[in-house]
Amino acid sequence: MKIAILGGTGQIGRGFALRWGQKHDVIVGSRGAEKAETLAAEYIKILKERDLPANITGTDNKTAAENADVIVLAIRYNQLESLMELINPVLDKQIVVSVVVPMEKNMCYIQPNSEHTTVPISSEEFNTDYFCFSRPESGSAAQDIADMLPENIELVAGFHSIPAKKLADLDLEPEFDVGVCGNSMRSKEVVFDLVRDIPNMRPLDIGPLETAPMLEALTPLIINVSARNKMRDTSIKFI
Repeated sequence: MKIAILGGTGQIGRGFALRWGQKHDVIVGSRGAEKAETLAAEYIKILKERDLPANITGTDNKTAAENADVIVLAIRYNQLESLMELINPVLDKQIVVSVVVPMEKNMCYIQPNSEHTTVPISSEEFNTDYFCFSRPESGSAAQDIADMLPENIELVAGFHSIPAKKLADLDLEPEFDVGVCGNSMRSKEVVFDLVRDIPNMRPLDIGPLETAPMLEALTPLIINVSARNKMRDTSIKFI
């Protein structure tokens, strides 16, 4: 299977390329082909040093999308509209997978000498940052993408709870669950198999695309839990 990772030079894209590049033909996509080619060579080197298969190439996002069976959108939410405009002309029966999360960093102030109350105060001495899900008018980034895709292109959302560093660390086989949603069972089955290609990861069917807001909101939740409780690269598992 040919998998294009658009945004494949970013943190989560690196992990996808290293994991899937051992079993599939991975095309690392970026705005510039030269950067993608450089990172693809780096990923190949990492895998070959471990005597692992390395089926990875790099090119620009549009070319990557055109030559793929599955297209993974591993980009920031604010890059979504321009990327979709770029790749839409070359879409033809590919399965699109969204890992996109609309979120933002906010700041609150902790009231000193108070056991239970968090209220805004003027002193920045007690400020603390946190991330929140910035819900689009459509309800989710996945729905925004669906609204921009041609009618014959199937969309699946997933991988929102996977920490990029652990995904890219080939010494680890983290036992995480990966929620997946979409309106086509055929396309979801393809993504389930991609989840299973990563050792010890389990795919879970969350439901139709309308459930995407719940998946996308997991990302800021997990980041907040990790930061405020001094935990590293946290994820989820249903037991």
